[in-house]
Amino acid sequence: MDYRVASKRVLVALVFSLAANVWNVRTQEFLPSPPSDKTLIYILDSHNNLVPLPFESGHTPLKITQKAKNSKTSYLEITGEKAATTLVATPRLFLFTSERQGTHPPFIVWMESRRGARRATAVTQAGMSGFAIDSAEIVKPTVRVLAKSGDEVFMEIRPRTSLVPGEYAIIGDDLTRIATFRVATESMP
Repeated sequence: MDYRVASKRVLVALVFSLAANVWNVRTQEFLPSPPSDKTLIYILDSHNNLVPLPFESGHTPLKITQKAKNSKTSYLEITGEKAATTLVATPRLFLFTSERQGTHPPFIVWMESRRGARRATAVTQAGMSGFAIDSAEIVKPTVRVLAKSGDEVFMEIRPRTSLVPGEYAIIGDDLTRIATFRVATESMP
């Protein structure tokens, strides 16, 4: 009797183990190798090839190259109503960033459409140069490191939840290199 119960338990355990392995194989995502051009931001096409997102330039009235005398809030603006690239609501984005202290990866930022342009709130902090984006407009990411070489990291970033239809940008510290995309509803062209 004990032999039969033990045999059934082993059989059930094997079935569950096999089912878990089959499930993992089906849900496993493709993870690309780091590309040679480390300056671009990539998405995966339908054939799992890394394709760079186009960059646009932005501007702000803030003096971001100088140390700010006091904290200010203004805007960062990209001309044009819409980004050229349309992505799904849960994009997988791939980029290189540095792990050096004081640096941060570029953020996925929701952009407000306004008078033929896209805007996000930009702020400066007293005593510091550069700018930051208002945290209410930053999309909370899930980050996965895929490769590391010294201080340089190749990573995947994606939003934690599906993005609502609208305009988005991936903003780091360079206003001349802002990767942009939009998420459209099914009925939008």
